[in-house]
Amino acid sequence: MASPRVAVLRSFGFAATSAIVVCNMVGQGVFLKARVMTCNVGSPGVMIGAWIAAGVLVLCGALTFAELGAALPQSGGMYAFLRRAYGNAVGFAYGWGSLFVSAPAATAGLAAGTAIFFNLASGHLLERSTWSANVLGAVWTVTGLQLGAALMIAAVTAVNLAPALVNGRIAGGFAVLKLGMLVAITFVAFALGHGTFANYAQNIAGATCTGVSAATRAGIAGFAAALVGALYAYQGWQSSSLVAGEVRDPGRIFPRSLTLSVVIVMLAYVVANVSFVYVLGPSAIASLPPGSSVGVSVVEAIFGPVWRTVAAALLFASVAATLHVTILTVARVPYAMASDGLGFGFLARLSPRARVPVNALLVNAMLAIALVLIGTFDTLSDYVVFNAWVFSATTGAAIFVLRRREPALERPFRTPGYPLVPAIFVLVAIWLLTQTLISGPRNSLTGLAIIALSFPYYYWRRWRLDRAARIAA
Repeated sequence: MASPRVAVLRSFGFAATSAIVVCNMVGQGVFLKARVMTCNVGSPGVMIGAWIAAGVLVLCGALTFAELGAALPQSGGMYAFLRRAYGNAVGFAYGWGSLFVSAPAATAGLAAGTAIFFNLASGHLLERSTWSANVLGAVWTVTGLQLGAALMIAAVTAVNLAPALVNGRIAGGFAVLKLGMLVAITFVAFALGHGTFANYAQNIAGATCTGVSAATRAGIAGFAAALVGALYAYQGWQSSSLVAGEVRDPGRIFPRSLTLSVVIVMLAYVVANVSFVYVLGPSAIASLPPGSSVGVSVVEAIFGPVWRTVAAALLFASVAATLHVTILTVARVPYAMASDGLGFGFLARLSPRARVPVNALLVNAMLAIALVLIGTFDTLSDYVVFNAWVFSATTGAAIFVLRRREPALERPFRTPGYPLVPAIFVLVAIWLLTQTLISGPRNSLTGLAIIALSFPYYYWRRWRLDRAARIAA
């Protein structure tokens, strides 16, 4: 039997809901993706244009999701929207994809980022440790970076076992820290960076662009790849929809907090990347080693190597905060699905005191740790973006379905610019997914295959339940 949805507490106000969005968005992407994006497009101006285009796309999505979330304020967010618009099978497919692909991959990718920054702050301590074992005749190697990421997942999951109100306050404090740090790095870059705006007239001639595929450099494919990189940095904008069932007065708070947070982060990202190019120049950014942080490089260029450790430590805290709210929000999807009787029933269990989905949190942690032990940062981030945007585009289209099929549904907030705004979001998302599928088919098709497996499982499970009901009758 489905667990009653009233079991969760509506603990999040405007500040906590906004903090969840900001903390989820402002993390490692703005510092780790600038290098790859510059290599993708070859020009700082086009790179900044990719950040703006991605921000506008996300804002269109936020305005669309704001209407859906205000009308259907339930735990699971996109799962609830998809189920209402397209039926149980599609809602289950999203929950399945979230449980087995996007949620653990997002968690693992962020944990890998915390390990990268901790490694920089500790003088490359994690790089010095490597363990190897013979597993079924094959040599399996685990690096210190991978082990550090796994430990971060375990520790942050433990924090999320506390009540939602406590974690909302933690997210609020981290949101102030993260935005303050990004603004501080940007201000210092312009004030003390001794850079030049002539850098914007340069290209990346002579840059190494290590690890960036030739198929994703220049032209439409390059710009699409740069958009994917920017969207990874924006990833998490829809996170507050996942906890809509725990937001007080969701019809008023949810739309305002979501749209305002997206606008603030978009402006911060664009200005920050302008400052990075101002200090370092496009060729230097494109020549950074894979996994390097542009933010750390900017601080080092201004103050010298001694400040590199301080910058890396601050960025470690920033990414750890994003990891915190990501783990908090993604667990609500399998919980909501299990509560409706569609998913694995044990995932609907809430802890008796904190009333948080304890089993969903633990399963996500175990899957994420497995991924972090076998994957790399860029591979994990590609999985996250592609699979997340498959369902983001589908959810965006749900607004048209529900407007037509349920015109009487109470909508405390209506998307401004309808139908143009959601149409732009859906069409650009489809174009982006198509380009990503062409340029990186292996990761994209792997994610789609995992999602496709949900449909035979769903119908097999429904057949079994219907058969059991007929026998019982």
